[in-house]
Amino acid sequence: MNIKSFGKNAAIYSIGTIALRFTSFLLIPLYTRYLTQEEFGLLQTLLFTIQIIITFNDVGMRSALMRFFTKYEKQNKIGELLGSSFIIILFAGSFFLLISLIIPDKTIADFFHTKVISNLIVLTVLVGVIQTLNLNILSYFRARNEGLFYMYVSFGTAILLIISIALALVVFNLGIIGVLYAQAFTFGLSWLAVLFFILSKHGLRIKISTLSMLFKFGFPLIFAMSGDLILYTSGNYFLGHFGNLEEVALFALALKIAQISIMVLIGPFQMAYEPFVFSHQDDADIAETISKIVTYVTFAFIILSFGILYLFRDLIYLIGEKEYYASYYLIFLILPGMGFTLLNYVGQSLLHMNNKTQVTGKIVFISTIVSLVITFFDTKYFGVYGLIFGINFYLIASAVALFYFGYREFKVKLEYSRLFIISLTGLFLFIAIYILSFYSRIIYYPALLLLSVSILFMLYKSSFFTNDEKEQFWNVINNIKSKYI
Repeated sequence: MNIKSFGKNAAIYSIGTIALRFTSFLLIPLYTRYLTQEEFGLLQTLLFTIQIIITFNDVGMRSALMRFFTKYEKQNKIGELLGSSFIIILFAGSFFLLISLIIPDKTIADFFHTKVISNLIVLTVLVGVIQTLNLNILSYFRARNEGLFYMYVSFGTAILLIISIALALVVFNLGIIGVLYAQAFTFGLSWLAVLFFILSKHGLRIKISTLSMLFKFGFPLIFAMSGDLILYTSGNYFLGHFGNLEEVALFALALKIAQISIMVLIGPFQMAYEPFVFSHQDDADIAETISKIVTYVTFAFIILSFGILYLFRDLIYLIGEKEYYASYYLIFLILPGMGFTLLNYVGQSLLHMNNKTQVTGKIVFISTIVSLVITFFDTKYFGVYGLIFGINFYLIASAVALFYFGYREFKVKLEYSRLFIISLTGLFLFIAIYILSFYSRIIYYPALLLLSVSILFMLYKSSFFTNDEKEQFWNVINNIKSKYI
C-alpha cells in the first residue's frame, strides 16, 4: 500500500470542496456591499448556527456510512444502509423544526439588541435540515471513492448557490431572509437530484437492526463533530451580546479567510482520510502510512497558511470595505489552532477503528464544556481576543487528548522531529509576515517571497526529506510537465 491513492482522492475532494465551500467566501463581497456590517455579523452567526444544526441533525450518520459502507456493499444492502440513515436524519430534523416553531423571533432581536426579522429562526433551522440531508446523500460518493461525482455535484450546487443568492440580494433586495431562502432552494434541489439517482440504483429500505447499529455508532459523534462549531457559534453569540454585531463581523471575516485552510486542505484531507484508513486498517503498514500522511499534511498546512497571510494583507480590501481591514491581524491568531484539527481527525480515526466512538464523544464533550466556560468569561472581559483564545484552547486540548487516547488503542508513532522542524518554520514565517506587513508593498512582497524560497531550498538540501521523497516529488513534477506542458 502507498499514499498515492490517498493523495489522488484528497486532490479530487479538494476541488469539490473548494467549489462548494469557497462559494461562501466568494459571496462575502456581496454580503459586505448589500448588507450592513450589523446584518453581516448576524448572518455569519446564523450560518454558524446552521452548521451546529447540521451536526446534531446528522446524528453522526456520515461517519457511520463511512464505517459500514464496505460491509453493506459486499452484502448488496446499500439501500438498507442509506434508507436507515435517512430515517434517523429525517426524524431528528422534524424534531428541530417543531422546536423552532415555538421560539419567537424576538428572542434573537433582544439578545443581539437589533431589529426583529420575521421567520428568521424557522428558516435557519430549515436550511440546516436540508443541508444535512444533502451532505448525507453525498456521503454515498465518498464511501465509494467516486470523487469525480462528488466534484460534479459540488460544482453544480456552488454555481446555483451563487446565482440564487445574487438574485436574492441584488435583484430582489431580500436581505438576510433572501440568503436563507436561496440556500434552502439550492441545497434542496441538489439533494433531490442525487436522491433520485441513488433510488434508481439501490432504492431505499429500512431495517430496525441497522437503525439501531447506526444510531449506536453515530450518536456519540454528535459531540465529537460539533465541539469546534459550538465554540465558534457560541463565541459569536457571546461577542454579539457583550460587544456588538460589528465586532462579530470583523471576527467572522477573519475566520472566513483563515478557513481557506479548511476548504483547500483540512476538509479534503478529512474526506479522503476516513474511507482510506477504514478500508486499509488491517494492512501491516497502515501505522507508518498514517504517520507520513500527518507529516505531509502538516507541512502543506504551513505552506498554505503562509500563502493566506502573504496574499490577504491587500486582498482583504477586495472582499470588504476599509472598516473590515482590522480582520487581517486576527487571522494570525486563528490559523495556528486550526492546524491542530489535523491531529484531531487522526486521533478520532485511531479510536473509531475499534468502534470507540463513545471515548471520542466524552473527550470532545468535556473539552467543549471547559472551553465554553473559558470562552464566555474571556469574551466578556477581553472581547474578540478572548474569544479566539477560548477557541484555540478547545482545538489544541481536544486534539491532543484524542490523539493520546487514540494512540492507546492503535499505536502510531508520529515523526516528531520533522513535525518540530515544520512547526518552528511556521512560527518563524508567521513572525516575519507580521513584522513586514507594516512595510510598503515594495519591501513586503519581494522580501517574504525570497525568505520562503530560501527556507524551502534549505529544507530540500538538508536531510529533512528522504531521497525517496525527493524522487517522488520530481516524478510528480515530470508527470505534470508531460501531460500539461
